Amino acid sequence: MSEFAIGDTVQITAQIMKGNVGTVVHLDEKTGKYLVRIGGATQNYFTAQELKKFDATKSQ
Repeated sequence: MSEFAIGDTVQITAQIMKGNVGTVVHLDEKTGKYLVRIGGATQNYFTAQELKKFDATKSQ
């Protein structure tokens, strides 16, 4: 079972793009990496360890 689902809002914890919030749009099952879209045109692959579920109530 995957840690995140398509459509989940996540925050990036990896050094690259750390702190950015995006949406999971794809899971590459071969590599186990999630494609996360940040904004309209930026997206990148991250492992589950480089992401955490975003809690909007804690960001205010």
